[in-house]
Amino acid sequence: MGLFLARSESQAQELVQDVFLKVWEKREQLVEVDYFNAWLRTIARNTAANYLRARAMEKLGITRLLAQQSSGCFTENDAADREYSLLLQAAIGQLPLQQQKVYILHRQQGLRHEDIAKHLDISVLTSRKYMKLALRSIRVFLERRMDAAVSVALIIYLN
Repeated sequence: MGLFLARSESQAQELVQDVFLKVWEKREQLVEVDYFNAWLRTIARNTAANYLRARAMEKLGITRLLAQQSSGCFTENDAADREYSLLLQAAIGQLPLQQQKVYILHRQQGLRHEDIAKHLDISVLTSRKYMKLALRSIRVFLERRMDAAVSVALIIYLN
């Protein structure tokens, strides 16, 4: 399943690692699980869905941004895309330098972790760990900013 979704072996391995990490984080709940296979499938399905959603949003944002930059034309609907792009760049900018490099090389330039490891003179496991840390930091950064934006919107709406 993972290889089909990820389109590469290294991305499939990342999905599998994410699933096992989630199982490990919920290990204390295992005593309450009656149907382990169904529980594991649910975690795997949710992880894959989150992965696909994130990749689609990232590709959509990058594709639109590149099209806008090349045409020099922005419409009213593009304001949200530009804002999201700026927010994503801010999230990437707040990462430690090595995490930034790994994120950019992997997500924006499409390099595999093996190639990133050679390029940055780090291990493949370190590259994967930096990517996970970067994604977690970006997610937290964006969630905080989105929550703040929603709160402001609600305050404005209620007043």
